[in-house]
Amino acid sequence: MSAVTCVSVTGCHAGLALLERLAFAAQDLPECLPRLSARAGVSQLAVLSTCQRVEVYAASAEPHDPRVLVRALGTERAVPAHALDPAVDVRTGPDAVTHLLRVTSGLASFVLGEREIVGQVRGAAQASRAAGVAGPELNRLLAAAVSTSRRVHRDTSFAAAGRSVAGAAVDAVLARRGNDLTGSRLLVVGAGQVATVVVERAVSAGAEVTVANRTLRRAERLREAGAQVVDLAEVDALLPAVDAAILATAAPHHLVDAASVSGPRARPLLLVDLCMPRNVDPAVREVDGVDLVDLNDLGQAAASGPGSLVSDIDTAERLVREETARYLRWLQTRTAADRVRRLRADADAVAREEARRVAGRLPEDVQAILEEALVRTARRLAHGPTVTLLTAAENGDDQLVALLSGLFDGADDASGGSSALTGISVSAAAG
Repeated sequence: MSAVTCVSVTGCHAGLALLERLAFAAQDLPECLPRLSARAGVSQLAVLSTCQRVEVYAASAEPHDPRVLVRALGTERAVPAHALDPAVDVRTGPDAVTHLLRVTSGLASFVLGEREIVGQVRGAAQASRAAGVAGPELNRLLAAAVSTSRRVHRDTSFAAAGRSVAGAAVDAVLARRGNDLTGSRLLVVGAGQVATVVVERAVSAGAEVTVANRTLRRAERLREAGAQVVDLAEVDALLPAVDAAILATAAPHHLVDAASVSGPRARPLLLVDLCMPRNVDPAVREVDGVDLVDLNDLGQAAASGPGSLVSDIDTAERLVREETARYLRWLQTRTAADRVRRLRADADAVAREEARRVAGRLPEDVQAILEEALVRTARRLAHGPTVTLLTAAENGDDQLVALLSGLFDGADDASGGSSALTGISVSAAAG
């Protein structure tokens, strides 16, 4: 059966510094993915790189050593083994499938049920296909993950609760402002999906929101949500005048450092950094009047949050199990398809060889009738083993699959293995 492997590094286990070194920018994937695939020796590969995790998913025709994939990731990101090994989590087979489906459904996020991750999984799938390192098994797995997320959010209250990293960021600002943003000045850096949710929630909470983005045209749509829009170059000038700033960009470097916020201020400043790599230099924590909330801080707050979600979690986990089983059945059946073709082709070959052996001196029209009859009989004989082979594949019985796929292999050689068909008389076949 085809092998699926996941190599996972998460911020809660590795820390943000290591995760930052491992993170892949979206624009780098077209170049990195083929190189990583070659280093790992796998033909199908996808990278999921988010603010919380870096994960590599690989599919191959035969089982492979996951350590090779770990080494390939370390080499690609220039992270030595001694730093990577303690932080990496390796999953294979059904465990890897279940993990991706749980991640995509928001069950492995520090904000339970968050929705941004499903878009990031779609992006990983698109990048894999664009880089030429996708394939049927991996494409189907990523599609199953997206489908599972859709079912989970349809059948639970996760979507209704509006859980997201963006929502957690606004909640952090609310908590520091006495749960009231009326009249507060909020700067949002970025104009992607996360920033869009931040703007919508902050404006509805009464904040005066300004959006700074490198591409103004992309940010213009946020005017309709009630935000002002400025160029990214104005961030440093705006920071002294705002109460809080939430950063949600894909920039691979710091946009705010200690120098950016060290000038005179009329009010305290709260910075919320949702980025990986980080957009705010952690050194800003040393500046008086400036408070920084990063992904670690948000994760700890979410983990201690109130509320019982037992029923929703049970439902989500059940759906994940169902969709995992569905994918594995498809994978096993797909793997068995080549074996089924081999079994049927071998049966046909035996029938045609028998026709040539016994009908050499018969008229050509009789020879054709005889061959057709023997082939039809061989296919009927192969039907039962074919059904059993497919059942064995679904049950993961690789030994029985291998045995049945070779049932008619070499049956026309000198060993006389074609005896299953030799009892059919020429006259019966011709009649």
